[in-house]
Amino acid sequence: MKVDFGVRAIIAYKLLKAVLEALLGAWFAYVVVRGAEAGAATLAEVLLEHVTRNWALAAARLIVKGGTSGHITFLAVLSLGDAVLSAIEGLALRAGRWWAPWLVVIATGALLPWEAFECVVRPTWIRVVLFILNLAVVVYLLRGVAREHRQARAVDGLSHRT
Repeated sequence: MKVDFGVRAIIAYKLLKAVLEALLGAWFAYVVVRGAEAGAATLAEVLLEHVTRNWALAAARLIVKGGTSGHITFLAVLSLGDAVLSAIEGLALRAGRWWAPWLVVIATGALLPWEAFECVVRPTWIRVVLFILNLAVVVYLLRGVAREHRQARAVDGLSHRT
């Protein structure tokens, strides 16, 4: 089975995302084991020592306030869970499973409203790029599924005429 460039790019994106999220989740787990509160305090201290901008103090406060074991454990579980889902999506697309595009469309599309909201409320170039990338993945796969469905119906219609 030949896979077009768009699907190969989506596969690469999903598998790269899975690896990066797994590494992030493992790092969060390491931080919890080593002591989340102490790690947050150290990170805030390093930030304040090396950055003299106004935002550094606000960031340091946020790091200390959010750097609890519960928060970091939640982030570890969330990162590792999304890494598993992204890996399943990428590997299912790579294997050519008929349900793989639907899994990617549902899993990726479900978060698009939240991502759009975040882009409006707290716009950053990273959020906007990720939103556009995820929207492009959903649209591309939906168009491919619709095209396959039309082709199957056309073939099915021809077989009923003969």
